[in-house]
Amino acid sequence: MSQNLQEFLASPARPAGTMSYHELCGFLFSIACSPDLVQPSEWLPMIFDDQDPGYADVEEANAILQQIITLYNDVNQQVVSGRPFLPEECQPTEVAEENFTSPLGEWSAGFMCGHGWLAETWDSCLPEELDDELGSCVMVLSYFADPRLAEAYRQEASTKAVTAGEMARTVVKIFGDAMASYALIGRSLYLALNEMAEEDAPALKVGRNEPCPCGSGKKYKHCCLH
Repeated sequence: MSQNLQEFLASPARPAGTMSYHELCGFLFSIACSPDLVQPSEWLPMIFDDQDPGYADVEEANAILQQIITLYNDVNQQVVSGRPFLPEECQPTEVAEENFTSPLGEWSAGFMCGHGWLAETWDSCLPEELDDELGSCVMVLSYFADPRLAEAYRQEASTKAVTAGEMARTVVKIFGDAMASYALIGRSLYLALNEMAEEDAPALKVGRNEPCPCGSGKKYKHCCLH
C-alpha cells in the first residue's frame, strides 16, 4: 500500500466524494477489466468526484498522480496475467457480515462505481450468452458495497430460505473466482475487439521505390514486395 497516497486521499483537504484508497483499488480493477481501453484522462477526475483535488503544488500533484498510475499498472498487470487478487488489506473479515464496514466493502463500492460508469461499454459488446455470467460476477464483487443492495441481491438470487449470513459467507468463498471470471470476460472482449479493428484497418499502400515498411532500409521493390 502507498501510505502517502492513502493519507492524501483520506485528508480533509480533499473534496467531498473523494474515493478512499480501498475504493480506488476496486475502481481501478473495474477500469483495467474494461472491454475497451479507458484513458487515464477519462477516469482520473472520477477519483475526486470531478472536483479539484486540492494539490499543494505541482510537485505533490506529480507525485500523487504517479502513485495512482503505478497502482493502476499493478492492477492491470494482474488482469492481463489472468491472476487478479484483492490487496492484502482488503481481504475478507473472519465474520462475513462485517465486510460491509471493512476495506472489502470500500473495494466493492469502488468496483461498483467503475462498472456502473462503464455499463454502456459492456452492453455494447457483451455477447448475450455471457449476460448471466457477467451478472453473477458483478453481484458478487459489488455485494459488500451496501447492505441494502446485498439484501436485494439475496432476495433475487435465493431459490430457498437463505439467511443474510449464509449469503455473505457464500459470497466471500467465491469472491476470488468472481474476480478472475470478470477479468477474463473483459480481457477476452478487449482482445477480440482489437483483432476486429486490425482486420478492418485499411491496407498500407507503399510505393515500389519507397522505403520498405519493415524497416530494413531497402526499397520496397527490393525487399518485402518480392
